[in-house]
Amino acid sequence: MNKAMLKRIRVFIALVVLIFIILSSRLAYLQIIQYDYYWNRAENNRLRILPITAPRGEIYAKNGEQLVTNRPGFTVSLVDLGSGYSDNTITFLSGLLEMDEQEINEKIDLQNYRRYLPVRLKTDVDIEIVSKIAERRLELPGVMIEVQPIRNYVYGSFASHILGYMGEGTVPERIKEYWGGLGYEYQPGELVGQSGIELAWEPFLRGEDGGVQVEVNSTGQAIREFERVEPVPGANLFLTLDLQLQQVLERSLVEVIEGLLSAGNEYAGEAAAVVLDPRNGRILAMASIPSYNLNTFRFDFSQLVNDPLRPLVNKAIEEHYPVGSTFKMVTAMGALEKGLISRTERVYCGGTITRYGATKSCYHGRAHGAMNILEAIKKSCNIFFYELGLRQGIDALAYYSRQFGFGNVVGLKDIFGEKSGIVASREFKSTLYPDEPWYPAETMDASIGQSFHSITPLQLANYAAMIANCGVHYRPYLVEKVVDTEGSTVMIAEPEVLSYMEAKDTSWEIIREGMSLVTQPGGTGALLADLPVRVAGKTGTAQVVGKDGSIPSHSLFVGYAPLEDPELAFAVIIKHGESSGSTSIPVVRKIIEHYFGAPEESLDSLANNSADSSREGNIQND
Repeated sequence: MNKAMLKRIRVFIALVVLIFIILSSRLAYLQIIQYDYYWNRAENNRLRILPITAPRGEIYAKNGEQLVTNRPGFTVSLVDLGSGYSDNTITFLSGLLEMDEQEINEKIDLQNYRRYLPVRLKTDVDIEIVSKIAERRLELPGVMIEVQPIRNYVYGSFASHILGYMGEGTVPERIKEYWGGLGYEYQPGELVGQSGIELAWEPFLRGEDGGVQVEVNSTGQAIREFERVEPVPGANLFLTLDLQLQQVLERSLVEVIEGLLSAGNEYAGEAAAVVLDPRNGRILAMASIPSYNLNTFRFDFSQLVNDPLRPLVNKAIEEHYPVGSTFKMVTAMGALEKGLISRTERVYCGGTITRYGATKSCYHGRAHGAMNILEAIKKSCNIFFYELGLRQGIDALAYYSRQFGFGNVVGLKDIFGEKSGIVASREFKSTLYPDEPWYPAETMDASIGQSFHSITPLQLANYAAMIANCGVHYRPYLVEKVVDTEGSTVMIAEPEVLSYMEAKDTSWEIIREGMSLVTQPGGTGALLADLPVRVAGKTGTAQVVGKDGSIPSHSLFVGYAPLEDPELAFAVIIKHGESSGSTSIPVVRKIIEHYFGAPEESLDSLANNSADSSREGNIQND
């Protein structure tokens, strides 16, 4: 071997030794110095802590009927295997799940604080999607199928505005603060209640999620389970709702609206009603029409949002309406309390009245003649109440309106969104017309429930309850008790008196007696005269201003029953339901017939009786 060859061999050996030293050093660095780092990284790639969603608490009606439960459903999730998320995988899932890629990326961004945990892209997917993902499992690293509890609303559209729905939408700060006060810290992207009971009672319903440690393969699929922490289900809620009464109420409102539409009333379509117990504030039924199906809500969302009838709005608490003659007990109370009218004093109704340069008429110009306050309530004489309004003035009217809870929230806390409504007053007018004074002619309008008055159905039902119990304002409530997963009662509701309206016993007696006459022959609510329990009430017609005056008025009825010992107080409004309680009274009749077991009678026969009675003079239009 010559010297040149030997030199080359030595150089080669030196290079081999150098490379060996470098590799050995690198190996030693990785295996010894960086051991903890890479061991943890390897474990993170191999092991995952997968959350187990806690079954949400169930919701029951007053007598234990199940309204909301859970069922198993498939959820498509995406996991970061350590190298980020594959663009090809996101594109594929976008098409398969019918989601924008931007939406998927936004969900990923929301969960950056929880790296290596599944990003849940879509819940309750059908088996066809699960099969397509399973077929391409090796091509979709990080895609997982989880089984989660899915909310199931037993009766579909039943009490939808009360029960509410779930979603991942934005949660307002005030709601997050409220939840935080109850011990629940919301994290962006979580599936939570978005309305109704589901929203307000989220901290109680959601439970505590569990978790399971699993070993995953290179595509992120679980191949072995190690440790499991079982979730704690949410608490169950028992409501004050009477299931059958709620069904009767909803069905009756729908039947009335369908009848109006079939008769050519193109304005009909909305209605609301509330039934509560005047002895404690329990809400036994609350309906808002149109409604929507809670089980198909996510598929119908775009259509519901764009519907001009706004089915997502709870019209019983979030909408306020002109109330017409149902307001007249307020005017009567003010005049009685201030000593401006007695039980026997008579006021003459000649069909019209001209005061302060304004001419007002009774309904259709009807002349009732001389009548006392009881007869005026019975026949809903506008002239009589114009006079009472002028005697006391707008300030007294506004005061007694607020005493009955108008112009302020009634106090419902079990669902959010209650509106305060409007009381006609100098103060309110000044917000619209700061340079105009209050005119006496406006007081006349306000005295019969027109003018600026705008009141929610819940406020009207509370108003009826306060008359029924002589001035006690109970907080209305929907949740009777909360029971945890072990069967222990976490919370039980107690009746809460929010205020007490001071008034003379004789004032309450006169108003209650007048309302009892409304439902007797000759009264505006005479269609309720033949029921086995006596009903006290008041009809209302709220006129709607239109370009040609042809828009139908709203039909209202407020009242309570039985007369002697009230168990129910109620308010019904049929928007554009025409006048004199012609559409609201049949709904009230159905409520009474069901609750007190009266003989059933069809709405069609009631309508025929209404026409016959009107011809015989047994019913006075409002």
